Order: sequence, then C-alpha cells, then structure tokens
Amino acid sequence: MREEDWVGADTLIHRKFSKLPFDIQVLSAVQRADTAAERRLRGQAPEMAGRKGRRLETMLETGSVLSTYLEDLGRAEEFTRFGTANSVPPGARASAHQLLATLAVAGGRWSAAKPEFAASSAAGHADSALIGRALAASLPFLGVPRPELEAIREEVRRWTPGSDVSSPLPESIRPLTGHLRLYLLGLLSARLGAADDALRYAGELERLPTPPESAALARGLGRTIRADVAAGAGRTTEALALLDAVDGEVPFELIRLPYFSEEHARYLRSLQLHQAGRDAEALGLAEVAFIGTPNELHYRAPVHLLRAEIQQRLGNRPAAAQEYSRFTALWAACDAPLRPVLENARAELAALTAEPR
Repeated sequence: MREEDWVGADTLIHRKFSKLPFDIQVLSAVQRADTAAERRLRGQAPEMAGRKGRRLETMLETGSVLSTYLEDLGRAEEFTRFGTANSVPPGARASAHQLLATLAVAGGRWSAAKPEFAASSAAGHADSALIGRALAASLPFLGVPRPELEAIREEVRRWTPGSDVSSPLPESIRPLTGHLRLYLLGLLSARLGAADDALRYAGELERLPTPPESAALARGLGRTIRADVAAGAGRTTEALALLDAVDGEVPFELIRLPYFSEEHARYLRSLQLHQAGRDAEALGLAEVAFIGTPNELHYRAPVHLLRAEIQQRLGNRPAAAQEYSRFTALWAACDAPLRPVLENARAELAALTAEPR
C-alpha cells in the first residue's frame, strides 16, 4: 500500500483475510471512491468504536490507515473521533485523543492538537499526553508560540516520570525516564533559543547512569540536543558531525517509542545535508527515514516540502511538483503562523506546473 499499488494490495489483502477488517474496508471504500460503501461504514462506526481490532482499537486502526496510506487527514479525523465517545473505555478514548492530536500536528495545526492532548490527559494518560505534547512542541517546523513553549518546558521540568499510577510507563523505559525528561527539556530549550540551557540539559543527560544496553541510545539523545542547537545557530558542519554519531543503536524493545526512535535526529540530518548542498544524500535519507516510524505523520508534510525543494534544485520539475502538491494538501488548513510556508509552496507549485509561453 505504501507503493500505492492498490491492485496488488487488494489481491494480497483478500488472500490474507477471509473477512476484511473494518479499517481495511474503509480504506478500500475511500481509495475506490465508493461513496455508498463509505456511507454504510460510517454508519457502522459508532457501534464499532471501542472494539478491539487486529492490534488496536478499531477506530485507531481506521484513522491510522487512512492517514498513513492515503494522507487523508480529514477522513482519518472523522473516523478516529468515533473512538472518543463516552461509551468507549477511558484508555481507548485517551488513545483516540492522542491520535487526533497527531493528525492535527500532521496538518500543521498546533491549535487543534492542544485540546486533544488535554483530553487524552483527562481520560487517564497524563504521562503519555505530556510526553506527546512536549515532543510535538519541540518540532522545528510547527511554530509553537513562545509562551506555550515556556509553559510546556516548565511542566516537563516539574514532571516526575512514572508518577501517573493509572497509566504507568512501560517497564522497559523506567531506567531511562530521567534521560527522557532531560531530552525533552533540551529540545524545548533549543526551540526557545536558550542554547545554554539546552547544552546544560544535554550534559546532565550524558552524565546520568545508563543501562549498558542503552548507552548508545543515551549518547544519541544528548548529541541530538547538541546538534539541534548547532543547527539553530547555522553551524551545519558541527550539526552533521554530531548527527553522524547518532547511529540507530536503539534496543529492540524501545524502537517503537517515539521519543527513542531518533526521528528528530533523522529530520535534522536531512535538513542539514540539504543546507550543506549534499542533496543526493539528503533526498535518499528523506525518502526512507520515516517509513513506519512511531511519529511518521508528524514529519510527513515537512518531508514532502524538503523533497520538493531538493528535487527542484536538482531540476526534477515533475517530482518537485508532486511533492509540493502533497505538502500543500496536508497543510491546507494549517495554523496562521504557518500560512506563509504554505503560500510559498503553492506559488512554487504554480510556477512548476504553469504552461510554458
């Protein structure tokens, strides 16, 4: 499905399932523009909400496949919203709000993500909502207002990881909760332009005792903070040297956790490679770096934009136009502070697709 070979995907799906799961039925109906089937499935959604799907709650799976494979944030939000009904158990409801926050971030809508993080916290996932909110706010492309960044950083500073007994953090990360807190503080400080604070948090993180199997991961977190600071100051060579040492040595049981998946480092590296004029490397990284990663959707639109700019600089006009088109579709309803980025991309797309005179 990632290759958009829908005929081949349909064959494999029907070979695997005797009865198609709900999320696949919705995906198929939307992809085929079968409005009658989609309307019927939408009518079934309230009854399906709260039910366990193949791995997750059914509405979470539906929202995930629509956004991941079709980049249809609107329909993904519509179906995911069924998972927030009062009839749905609190844990599943909290997860639905988390996905809605992710979809809002994917659309460049921090203003819409904030209430979803708050609702997830209120439904019982206080720790994960705080982590998700801090990670989203630390993204270099989202443009979170400074007072909100400062408030989130202060909340993280006062946070005692693992204190939320109603929804405990996974056992596998408990030896690393101190590292996680300092990592978030470092990234948020970098976003605030507080370089000294960010580097201080990186140093504290690097000095924390670490289980041997996670030593490379902890070093990578510290280097990511330092690289973010260097990139923000325009020190591309220094940033790339630091990111070269973030080498993906993440224990298997931690790789699906967004804060340990090194997505932030990969995005920074792709940007810095582009800044350094190493476009072929930047493009190669941007094309594979976020396939199947935990917060893939956060980076989807900015990576389309980066690939558009690289392809344009390389003279590949059709490829650049396609990437600009996908970016502008995803950020069509972005927050006002991001509108100049959107409008510039639209202008580039118009120039690339204009008929020659």
